Amino acid sequence: MEITLNGVVTSLPTNSHIEAVVKMVAPSPRGIAVALNGEVVSRSLWGSTSCQAGDVIEIVTAAAGG
Repeated sequence: MEITLNGVVTSLPTNSHIEAVVKMVAPSPRGIAVALNGEVVSRSLWGSTSCQAGDVIEIVTAAAGG
């Protein structure tokens, strides 16, 4: 299936979860936030939130600084 991940069309296996997508992008989930179709997904739900064809997922990393 195809999703849009951080603005890029990406192929994923059917029945992928947010947690698997995060692992593709970031080796450590520390400081990571995920939005699925414009809604923030709580980290506790990453393993149970399924991706669907056409989903738009944005993964962002918090950066320290000032």
